Amino acid sequence: MYPHGDDGFSKKQQSQYLREVLKRCIRALDTGKGTIPNNETLEALVHFCIEEGNKNDALRIADVLVDKTPYSSDAWHIKSLAQAHANEKANALISINKAKALNPNDPGIHITHAMLQEHVLSKDETLLMYHSLMDAFPGNDEVLYALGQYYEKQSMYPDAIKIFTFLVNSEEFHKHALSDLGYCNDCLEQHEEALSWYEQYLEIEPFDHVIWFNKAVVLCHLEQYNAAVSAYDFAIAIKEDFSGAWYNRGNALGSLGRLLEAIDSYKTALTYESTDVAGWHNLGSTLEETGAFRDAIEAFSMALVHDPLHYESYYGRGSCHDALEEYASAIADYDKALSLYPSYADVWQAKADALFNIHRPEESIICYKQSLQLAPDNIDCVMDCIHTYIELQQYSEAKDMIEEYLQEHIDNADLLYQSARVNALLGNSTEAMQWLKASYILEQRSIDELKKDFSPIISEEDLQRLFI
Repeated sequence: MYPHGDDGFSKKQQSQYLREVLKRCIRALDTGKGTIPNNETLEALVHFCIEEGNKNDALRIADVLVDKTPYSSDAWHIKSLAQAHANEKANALISINKAKALNPNDPGIHITHAMLQEHVLSKDETLLMYHSLMDAFPGNDEVLYALGQYYEKQSMYPDAIKIFTFLVNSEEFHKHALSDLGYCNDCLEQHEEALSWYEQYLEIEPFDHVIWFNKAVVLCHLEQYNAAVSAYDFAIAIKEDFSGAWYNRGNALGSLGRLLEAIDSYKTALTYESTDVAGWHNLGSTLEETGAFRDAIEAFSMALVHDPLHYESYYGRGSCHDALEEYASAIADYDKALSLYPSYADVWQAKADALFNIHRPEESIICYKQSLQLAPDNIDCVMDCIHTYIELQQYSEAKDMIEEYLQEHIDNADLLYQSARVNALLGNSTEAMQWLKASYILEQRSIDELKKDFSPIISEEDLQRLFI
């Protein structure tokens, strides 16, 4: 059985309780009827609103708290936190300065003041400010933790880890240190260590949906996708409307090839966050994998409704039109993707394929070459370009391209085979037979295919010798 918090309530139960209290408080403020909670509960509500991303209610309740206790440093401190969360940095600085004036000896107030100045000071100035706080409040774990968090925000993970490792032994910051150690180690790609820290955290607080989510992310980095899905399930059980967990769960299921479940997970994520472009795009990509091209087109189109500049979704939608042999629509989407991101080699290749399919091989060649300029090692694109040269009967150009790539791809049976074909078409039957033998060693083909591609240039008798 999972342990509960110190007050006898799990984190999920606390959230449910505060959500109900918040509703009653807002109703009382709106109607003038009902009871405003006591100051301690109002403080808890502000913190809850900040955690939930509910900036408007956080500000509103913080104002109520300050109105009730205008000479409370805690009230002004909490109002500053709410304003900072709402990105009202200037107002947040005014409020925290009022808190400092009321209680100049509170290290927490000084830490918040320092955090509010991080974005206007240089890194060296900010570090000097935190070290000054450590001198002013020696041995204070709260100040030390704030410095660790600053290191973390600056991607100075080894420095942050040193501080958090020390704070693992702090009674007040033990849990926080475990969480931050998990994050910092994950950022350093020390995934096993990160997993260990998160698991230690969850032994203490098993109802923290964010840590279950973070654990799942680490498990995905370790390619332990089944375990990751289970961890996302725990996060969702605690916070059902956790759209990010539903979305990431879809990604993990996709990595396992469980595409239909992944589709359901993306759809659920979108019920909670309907404007999420990545969610619509990944839903479209997964539907495309299952062959549900019409549904995929709708999903990609929804992504583009919410972000008309999302070139990946134009490419995805174009690919679906391509699969449905709607080549004009496919090319239109490819062109839009390329207008937004002209260095997208895969789209140039896809457009070239579509142009070939509507019998515009000269334009197709131009697009293949553009793709190869961007991704010269794409041998599949090379082969498509060679096939198109052959279709255009431009055998010398095909031979030049083959020779350009032969040395680095001498083990590519198809490239050797096309070299044999092109030499045969150019009348170089001896050289063609040499390349054909080399290709045949790597990949055997039927006599019917060989006769189709090489008769009457190479006799059937010579072709039959390959089978001996």
